[in-house]
Amino acid sequence: MSATGPLKRVTVWVRSAEASLALYRDALGLAVLEDKTVSGPAIARMVGLEQATLRIVHLAPEGATQGWVGLYEISGTAPGAPPTLPRAAGFPAYGQATLVFETGQMAEVLSRVRATPGVEFITAPSEYVKPTGTPAAPAGRYSEVIFFDPDGIPVSLMGYAPLD
Repeated sequence: MSATGPLKRVTVWVRSAEASLALYRDALGLAVLEDKTVSGPAIARMVGLEQATLRIVHLAPEGATQGWVGLYEISGTAPGAPPTLPRAAGFPAYGQATLVFETGQMAEVLSRVRATPGVEFITAPSEYVKPTGTPAAPAGRYSEVIFFDPDGIPVSLMGYAPLD
């Protein structure tokens, strides 16, 4: 038995919560669970600074109690602003994580993602057949596309259909 539960949340440090909401809320369809701004010495210490303000937006599919995406926009920092990681020149890179979302509406979601500013596609949509199932993943036709979000985080959409 694991000493920890399922993954509660992935935190993505973003330059602009609004730009990220255009992808995660508007294109991917995640619901905003909370949107708050917090500041003060305890918040600053939490991120290793003397001063900081955080806008925290938690998103998830309706009714989900785990697997949330947290968009954390940091501002008002002292002694200086946090560094920005360079956008990966390729994919994948060791140490790089990818957010993977399942969808039963690949064409519709992909259309909205393509219309989102700041999104850069890494791969074209592709399909593959998994002829043998496992307890974790059934046999079927899988489709997947991978793109960078506005902050350079790889995001994958994965579709599934049973074999005929």
